[in-house]
Amino acid sequence: MEQDIRDFLNQFSFEELLEQNILSPWSRNNLKYYRLDAQSYAPLIELMKQYGATRLEAKKHDWFLTSDGEFANPNSKEITRGMVAELSSPRHVFREGYDHINPFYYYQSVLDNLDKSQGDQSETPSDHSGMIAFGLEKDLQRALRNNIGQLEPGLTVIDGGSERIVEAGRIDITAEDGQGSLVVIELKSGTAQPESIAQLLSYMGSIDEECKPIRGMLVAHDFHPRLVMAARAVPNISLKAYSFQFYSKTVNSLPRSARKTYNTQHSLKLCRKGAKCPTS
Repeated sequence: MEQDIRDFLNQFSFEELLEQNILSPWSRNNLKYYRLDAQSYAPLIELMKQYGATRLEAKKHDWFLTSDGEFANPNSKEITRGMVAELSSPRHVFREGYDHINPFYYYQSVLDNLDKSQGDQSETPSDHSGMIAFGLEKDLQRALRNNIGQLEPGLTVIDGGSERIVEAGRIDITAEDGQGSLVVIELKSGTAQPESIAQLLSYMGSIDEECKPIRGMLVAHDFHPRLVMAARAVPNISLKAYSFQFYSKTVNSLPRSARKTYNTQHSLKLCRKGAKCPTS
């Protein structure tokens, strides 16, 4: 089975991938990142075999890796296509892949930015906290499921709380609107590229046998201009831009014995494409 590598990795949590040595920590410009590196190769191949993935790919970047050890990476400093065994180190398989093939690449730097944004803020939202683009698709999905009504009033999640597997792949969120139509929701961290339209349409086509009206929603922080133009020609697809406002609660004034760990709360803000998200 062929899969997009980002979609494949997004099936697992950051902690699971780190524990299996698929993610490797490194630092650059005083920021911490998690990348795919030489040590990632063997455990990633094992994970592919375990879940029946014969080929992982990033088509836009001409990158792929098969469970048999064949690869292609235009950024390799040695051969750019062939068998991994021909390389001096498996690191060339992933060289300069960064977030193109790894959805968790910015994981720690995003968390660090959130820590900085909390500071000594009060319990109410601060104008200085800003709107932080949330680059982690798993966390975006979790937050959106908990705030589905902000995406569109009347929406109800009907997939049982997990991604629905169809012939075309994995649907991030399957919902139903107030009129009984099925709504296929695809989430993208960062800027959604033109090929996201085809991906969403393939998911919609995979469930059209259910004899209900179907429409799609593409949710991203921003959209490629060509994608916006393409969406105008598809009346049953809508684009939704997202951002997050983070809140914090100051607890360091409490006695040490009385301090507790507080989770940062977030509220999802969705805006029409082209509109400016409010900051409060």
